[in-house]
Amino acid sequence: MASAITSNGFIAVNDRQIYYEEEGQASSQTIFFVHGLGGTLNTFQPLITSLRNFRLVRFDLSGHGRSSVPSQKATIETYVEDCKAVISHLKARNPVIVGHSMGCLVAMHLAASEPNLASALVLFGPAKGLPEAAKSANRNRAVAVRQKGMAAAADAIASAALAPQTLASRPEIVGYVRELLSRQDKEGYAMGCEALAAATDPNWSKIRANRIVIVSGEEDKVSAPATCRAIKESLGNRNVELVSWSGVGHWHTLEKASEAGFPTVTTCASRFFVQFSWP
Repeated sequence: MASAITSNGFIAVNDRQIYYEEEGQASSQTIFFVHGLGGTLNTFQPLITSLRNFRLVRFDLSGHGRSSVPSQKATIETYVEDCKAVISHLKARNPVIVGHSMGCLVAMHLAASEPNLASALVLFGPAKGLPEAAKSANRNRAVAVRQKGMAAAADAIASAALAPQTLASRPEIVGYVRELLSRQDKEGYAMGCEALAAATDPNWSKIRANRIVIVSGEEDKVSAPATCRAIKESLGNRNVELVSWSGVGHWHTLEKASEAGFPTVTTCASRFFVQFSWP
């Protein structure tokens, strides 16, 4: 049984409205979720039942899902501001931060900007600063969706980002990813593409989470296993663990939901129920 939503609504952040949902046990460890480019808070829906004994906070990044599109361009810092606003509004204490894809890059920038904030990080298919070819591809995708809309992009991304096994035998996941993408506001998605193209790596040395788990899909072509290994090396932290999942592409929380929530996130959340130290 899924946990019941205890609060939801919109938070004003400068020129935009950020939608959030809170559920689970208010007195327990907070788990704070950050979805990726083209996702929404529902990227993490398959994990919710296994995590219902924790306090769960999800939201839609600017320009995604139910959150409004910024009046100016979006950047990774824009998304970090979204995170800080939701955390402050809900008084989330030293959350375990769970990211997916670009959301991992946002989470790492957040953790670097507020070193005492995150108790742990769980990073599914993390992104980092892109090579020039990938930057160009994201800028071109922004142009394409502004001209043609999200439909064609949704099909292409779903096909490229899921593991061959998923494409062949899990049509419900293919449909779910396509639905997430095709319902995005084209301008919000295009801004996200440009934000990712302009993104830089976080200040690795300022990320002080007590534990960091990186989850790599062996079939992931977006955040390839080599990228995950490079991020682990950049973090240079003895508390960093790299987990590799066979038969999984880039949508880890959908393709292997049975392990994404429990034990991967649960283990981190159970270990770090600590006193709030972030203003």
